[in-house]
Amino acid sequence: MKKADVKLILIVGVICVLLLAVRYFGMDTGASVVVEVNGETYGTYSLSKDQTIQINDTNVLVIEDGEAYMTEASCPDGLCISQGHISAEGTMIVCLPNRVVVQVIGADADAEDGLDAVTG
Repeated sequence: MKKADVKLILIVGVICVLLLAVRYFGMDTGASVVVEVNGETYGTYSLSKDQTIQINDTNVLVIEDGEAYMTEASCPDGLCISQGHISAEGTMIVCLPNRVVVQVIGADADAEDGLDAVTG
């Protein structure tokens, strides 16, 4: 590899890190999580209240210190558990085998119909 190749790789790497930092630090902290099972709302839960939610007999969601994360899942791969903690608006945990989606929403989001405003 030539010096120019190494410089290019370093420049691209620095740009990627900067873009990720802007995305991560620029995101607003959510107020609640919406849990959907099979495309239907299972429940909406505040991130400000520590709680453990049993989702059917398949998953366990924990809300703690303003973050939500999956601790148990009956699916064979357990990828939803390894997706980590979420707290920023728009972030989600998805368990495809069990058809469970957990998404963080903001304080002003209308969880029932997803509308920003209603006009007459």
